[in-house]
Amino acid sequence: MSTHAPPDGEASGFPRRLAPVRLFLDFDGTLVEPNVAIVLVERFAEDGARVAHEVDEQLHRGELTLRQAWERQAALLPWDSIPAMTDYAVENVPLRAGARELIELLQVHRVPTVVVSGGLDFYIRAILDREGFDLPFLSDSAHPGGDGRMRVEHPHGHVDCRQCGICKAQVVRGPFPTAERTIFVGDGSTDRFAAEVADIVFARRRLLTYCQREGIPCFPFEEFHPVTTRLRSWLEGTEPYPQDRRLGVGSSPCPISKDLHDSAS
Repeated sequence: MSTHAPPDGEASGFPRRLAPVRLFLDFDGTLVEPNVAIVLVERFAEDGARVAHEVDEQLHRGELTLRQAWERQAALLPWDSIPAMTDYAVENVPLRAGARELIELLQVHRVPTVVVSGGLDFYIRAILDREGFDLPFLSDSAHPGGDGRMRVEHPHGHVDCRQCGICKAQVVRGPFPTAERTIFVGDGSTDRFAAEVADIVFARRRLLTYCQREGIPCFPFEEFHPVTTRLRSWLEGTEPYPQDRRLGVGSSPCPISKDLHDSAS
């Protein structure tokens, strides 16, 4: 006879309660290895490699906003190549090591999980379908432009701020106060404002550098195995959740982050 106790609620026939956390997961460079958007620009846009590098440099010199940088690159992509770009992404974009184990852990513990991405809906949906990941996602969306090129819309942007295509800070904070801890997992420039307002941050690459520079508490990672191990210890109660909560950054250009900081001061 098994001695394994059923999860909370299962023995009595009631649904198991949700974990006291919500997790937001970046896509490009985090859930999957490469930045898919940049890969597609380099492969399918005329002179794409040069343009992608040039725009990236302008972005990190502060000469372009995140939204401007992505719109400039996406505008180079031919709309009629969407099927070819989708097939290429499905065939060539790998998950980050340990991703499947992480998603399985989140599902077992019923952690509400949302993929939040500054990338485009068509390839995110296709790759999630390829893996059988039944995860909601929020992203920018691709539409045909009048010149045969791609036009990008921002259904999850901030109503006033134009820094980012998708306002990840707004998504992470949510419309109402919550007792649940918010966990953000990301890697890059589009993630820094989400990291400023999340309770718990897992960071790699440029996001890790940013968090260390700005004094934002975070857990570094490269592959997902240490993320899964740490989350399991919290979810199963073998270690306590971190107590520190990040309450925005007063000098941030993000209105969500700045307002949160000011209200907590």
